[in-house]
Amino acid sequence: MNAEIIVGALLNVPEITALVGQKRALSQLPTNTKPPALVYQVIDSVPMPNVNFSEPAMARARVQINPLAMTIAEVKSIHAAVRNALDFKHQVLAAGKTVISCRLDIQGVAQKDPETDIWTQSVDYVLRYYE
Repeated sequence: MNAEIIVGALLNVPEITALVGQKRALSQLPTNTKPPALVYQVIDSVPMPNVNFSEPAMARARVQINPLAMTIAEVKSIHAAVRNALDFKHQVLAAGKTVISCRLDIQGVAQKDPETDIWTQSVDYVLRYYE
């Protein structure tokens, strides 16, 4: 659960709050949450072998970010704020854990839900941290 806590701490910045308020959630937003909002989840998380047993154990996690908004422009604005919060983070402390690195990895296709008219676009980051 460390990756979820670390990402939650990294996303708790004024630039993101200005766009989505407190509407950030791990895995799923509460029912009837109105956009703009942000959902994040850890897709996978694995320990990384460490041959130097005197150092802390390391882990790697793939984290997916999914903004929800009424326009694609809002989705892109949220992604820009998230990128400022996550991308190129090296040797920073978050939630009491050291982030070795966090980098943007994959950007998905922008999609609009035909029933709700809500836009989203997934973007994955790779997070490496000391457990």
